[in-house]
Amino acid sequence: MKKLTLLSLICIMFLTALEKPSKVVPFLRPIVSGLAEHTNVPVLLPAYWKGQKAKKHTSVIVNAYENGYMIYFVSTDKPYRANDPAIYHPPESKRVGELSGNVGTMIPSDRLSGLVFYKKKDGAKLWIQPWIRSVIYAKRGPWSMHFDGDNGDEPYQQAVDLFKAMKKVNWLKNKDIHEGYISVIGTRLDAYTNIAWDTGDGFVYNFFYKGPIKNAVKIVDSLQYVEYKP
Repeated sequence: MKKLTLLSLICIMFLTALEKPSKVVPFLRPIVSGLAEHTNVPVLLPAYWKGQKAKKHTSVIVNAYENGYMIYFVSTDKPYRANDPAIYHPPESKRVGELSGNVGTMIPSDRLSGLVFYKKKDGAKLWIQPWIRSVIYAKRGPWSMHFDGDNGDEPYQQAVDLFKAMKKVNWLKNKDIHEGYISVIGTRLDAYTNIAWDTGDGFVYNFFYKGPIKNAVKIVDSLQYVEYKP
């Protein structure tokens, strides 16, 4: 009897080892097949997610159509299934992120007129608004960046935080990015960070996140393609 029990346990462990665990964050796993089935756009989903507060949950509203998909991330007091009517029309304070993919190409982000060259940092060239100095434009490789801190040295600190986070992920060079744009407004710890990129083969992705800049970058770095499995 003991031998049979031990053999069964070994078989279970072997079969478990053969399974490929889903790398998508747990609260998004139920939507993977349905989302990938209803759009022609290759679906990217995160394997990492950091919510606003430790005790808060993240629920999602999902829209999929032929040439794109959109996921709204909502901070909730308890977990809800995707597209639960209870999480529709949330107040702005509850919307903590968006992720979309669409057929198309990016419109290049040109430097605003009136900005003057400031300095070069971490391989990026920076231009500033010479009077108020609350706006910085930066360019590095395929990335155009815009920082708007509204007060003091906030835009400079935003740039420092973003460059530090991007450096840790090698400026997302392992991702399929032909041209990218990053916009950061607000404060560093509660920033509104928008990261958009063009894959160069007809698809554009956009990720918006409210929270620390480093978390936005880590989430984008964790994005992986998923497949429809009937």
